[in-house]
Amino acid sequence: MTAERLRLLGFDLRRLGIPPGEQLVKLADLPGVNVQYRDSTQSLSFEAGDKALVPVVLDESALQPPLNPDSVETSTGAVLNYNLFVDGSRAGLHATGQYDFRFISRYGVGQTTGFANWRPPSKGGFEHVRLDTQWRYVDVRRVLAMTVGDTIADGGQLATAYRMAGVQIRRNYNERPDLVATALPVLTASAAVPSSVDLYLNGLRYFSGQVGRGPFEFRSLPNLGGGATATVVLTDASGRETKITKPLFFVPNLLPKGRIGFSLEAGFPRRNYGTRSFDYYPDFAASGTVAYGLSDRLTVLGHVEGTRGLWNASLGGITRLGDWGSLTAGLAVSRFQGRIGIRRRIDVQARVAGINLFGGIEDADSRYQDIASATLTREQLTNRSPDLVVAPDPTLPALLSFSRRVERFGANFSILRTGVNLNYTHARLGDDDLRIASLSLFRPVFRRSSIWINGYKDFGSGREWGVFAGITFPLGRSGSASASVSRTDRGARLQTRAWRSPGVRRGSFGWTVTSNQALSGPSDTYRAANIAYLARFATLEAGIEQYGGDVHATAYAEGSIVAMNGIYAAPRIDTSFAVVTGAGANTPVLSNTKLVTRTNKRGAALVTDLDPLQPNTVSIDPTLLPVDVRPARTDAVVVPAPLGGVVIDFGVARENSAVVILVDAAGRVLPVGTTVTVRGGGEPTVVGYDGRVYLTGLGSSNELDVQIDGGGTCAAQFDYQPAEGRQVEIGPVTCR
Repeated sequence: MTAERLRLLGFDLRRLGIPPGEQLVKLADLPGVNVQYRDSTQSLSFEAGDKALVPVVLDESALQPPLNPDSVETSTGAVLNYNLFVDGSRAGLHATGQYDFRFISRYGVGQTTGFANWRPPSKGGFEHVRLDTQWRYVDVRRVLAMTVGDTIADGGQLATAYRMAGVQIRRNYNERPDLVATALPVLTASAAVPSSVDLYLNGLRYFSGQVGRGPFEFRSLPNLGGGATATVVLTDASGRETKITKPLFFVPNLLPKGRIGFSLEAGFPRRNYGTRSFDYYPDFAASGTVAYGLSDRLTVLGHVEGTRGLWNASLGGITRLGDWGSLTAGLAVSRFQGRIGIRRRIDVQARVAGINLFGGIEDADSRYQDIASATLTREQLTNRSPDLVVAPDPTLPALLSFSRRVERFGANFSILRTGVNLNYTHARLGDDDLRIASLSLFRPVFRRSSIWINGYKDFGSGREWGVFAGITFPLGRSGSASASVSRTDRGARLQTRAWRSPGVRRGSFGWTVTSNQALSGPSDTYRAANIAYLARFATLEAGIEQYGGDVHATAYAEGSIVAMNGIYAAPRIDTSFAVVTGAGANTPVLSNTKLVTRTNKRGAALVTDLDPLQPNTVSIDPTLLPVDVRPARTDAVVVPAPLGGVVIDFGVARENSAVVILVDAAGRVLPVGTTVTVRGGGEPTVVGYDGRVYLTGLGSSNELDVQIDGGGTCAAQFDYQPAEGRQVEIGPVTCR
């Protein structure tokens, strides 16, 4: 038999030892395969084990279809996100505003952010701080993002991420929702006979389908994070059920085999971010990070960075430990001012007998440095920890180590509907030896109610401890309330809170009432109440606060202004959006079948919260349009770029149309089904009941060609005068 025919039958040619390119295969030589020829039917019968067959991928249809890069759209425009907070008290007025301005084009997105404070001149006056300014372009086809300006450099496994101004080129598979960015576990099983199959993950059904005899596997399981329990239920034709339970473990940052991710950046490190607008380290710095999936079970990671007088390199990896856990390990070496430093890290996660376990150790000596620490100057280091070593020359960067060693261990599980979380952290920071153990319990009670208890104790030099307990319960359909009491070595407090969230629907209200009162120990009482309103153009809040003897009145507004084929105001926009035009006045607009807004008098509207790089269906409901207008289309599927906007024109235009009543020479209405065509153009249409026919594309004078159902023709002529907002009716018109 040909090798291709065997492949089509489901055999795994590699496992059967058939060389690539082999044409004919001797069936008797197939290991573990029994072949019988039946004379009566002139057919072959195969018997083979699961190892000889290619598993059937059941959930391949669940994978998102590949993205067509040519379908990604973006229009030119701008977005200004803003928020303004005003605080007034006896001490005076204080106002704070933040802004996030984006310029959108097909060549990328330019963005600048910052904030400003205003106080009375005697208390500082006006202050403005710029945060980030950058231009970012995403190449969807190559899964590449280039940023010019302020950005955050990747620190790899062990170095610290740092802010910088320069150029960054990054491959981030999370930019493409259609690509599997993580090597997911593969669930395999086998059916003895053709059966229906149901897959449950942690008790929730994920897949239902049919499978034939032989092996099958699931490859596109949802990433649940950590461990999970999978249950496969097979039901054959007789109704007999077979259950197969297997553990699964989802490892974050584990790349599929052959996939590579990287980040390369070069520029000048940022200092005093959030307090100074333009403060950059004078020496040039560069760094690079790469991650490569050697297999679906092992990803290796490398990182290197450097600036004047410093280099830092690390190597590490992430591996899957069977179906129950993962191991992450790394080693970094630095050289700064002639001093060699080392940093090590190892982390283990596992799920055993329904218990999620984790543990990790990370340590570094005080000589270890990276760009984030080495670019700090002595003048900028205040409140130095005892673990800080400073270079003799105060003009040189400081040698900094925030913690020589950190050990973390913990477990979480559920027993008798109660969630249990155990944690232990041992950290050495200068002369302090912290040994903190904590316990958390969470349990749902009644309907939509829950209780929780948290406690911690420092068994090290601090000797601090605390216990917290509380309950959360519903207030009506959309409100909630909570009460909690805490006791620490500093005193006891009682906290109560009731709230109602405004939700996402425009025009909805929300409110919050909070009280935080000391039962013992030195502490002031805090009380606050505020109300929120989700308007069509912004989110508005107002409130009053009391802290000790001080009373503050506050006001808050957050929203956005969009300039794209017009000016629009809306709540804050942090994702992609669309501008609808040509849709008629006061027309309902739907996003992915959900009513989200209505058009204005110009027939335009802003649609927010679209999914970037995914198909989004934006449509209009034409039932409220005037009878004398017609849209060119009623729905559009758009794939917006990240943080981009798309203009959608539905092409609503006035149409010269009329209902014409046609009769024959004897005055009888033409029969149903008679074909009518406007002479000089237009598609043929048919006559309905009572001789009525709906015609479009009419002029001031019109001629009709009529084909009577069953034989015979005639012609008719009539004049047309449009009537705005009203359906024109003409006739009877005689067809001769």
